[in-house]
Amino acid sequence: MPFLRTRTRTRSAALGVAIAATTTLFVGGTVQAAPAQTSQSDISVQGYIPGKDVVVGQCKGWLNKRTSDGYVQALGQSWNNHECLFVLQRKRVGSGGYDWKAVSNAYWILNAKKATGYHWNGTNAGSRVCLWNYTTGGSACGDAAW
Repeated sequence: MPFLRTRTRTRSAALGVAIAATTTLFVGGTVQAAPAQTSQSDISVQGYIPGKDVVVGQCKGWLNKRTSDGYVQALGQSWNNHECLFVLQRKRVGSGGYDWKAVSNAYWILNAKKATGYHWNGTNAGSRVCLWNYTTGGSACGDAAW
């Protein structure tokens, strides 16, 4: 049992570093909430936005769009024991614009599928999903949905 406790602590510490690295990598160390958002919702593929996917190793991220109001959500999936983190980012152009920043929490996945809540994606604003594969050390973001 001591080995199990040590391994769990090591994995937890490493995952904490990974989350911190992901936040720094994706958003320069700041995470801000969207102007309006809902809680985590169903992980269905209704409203799937084609061409915005990202794959790193055996981790995948993609976007859904809610047709009633245009809000978007990021979804992530992991398979074959790849540990991954994903986050939804937004960028605004024009007056009051800003560069890419996280608008959702970072979600950890291992052989599972999860989704963020739906977040605002309006005029002059684009959204994308970014993921980090803890197993391979690779990271990438999908194309933006405007």
